[in-house]
Amino acid sequence: MKKFGLLLVLLSLLTTACSRKFTEADVQKTESDIRNQFEQKGFVVEQVSMVIDSDRHMTGYATMRKSAGLLSKLDITKNCTATMDERDGKYFWQCK
Repeated sequence: MKKFGLLLVLLSLLTTACSRKFTEADVQKTESDIRNQFEQKGFVVEQVSMVIDSDRHMTGYATMRKSAGLLSKLDITKNCTATMDERDGKYFWQCK
């Protein structure tokens, strides 16, 4: 019976160690990646804000404007999400 209990504890620890979830560092990296991508497309990014709303999901927004032309005075806000794969911990984000 003791071996079975020990096995359950080890399995529990292994499962906990393998299940990855978003951290504050992931939030900062995602915000930076979003900012960089839109700046490379010619936008002036005014703000990017992402928050963790579950272990493997983030939501937020990016506010930007075009750097020149008629649209340079118009603020554009895009809703953003990030989702993490539960098996390997990799995640992707998108803004629409």
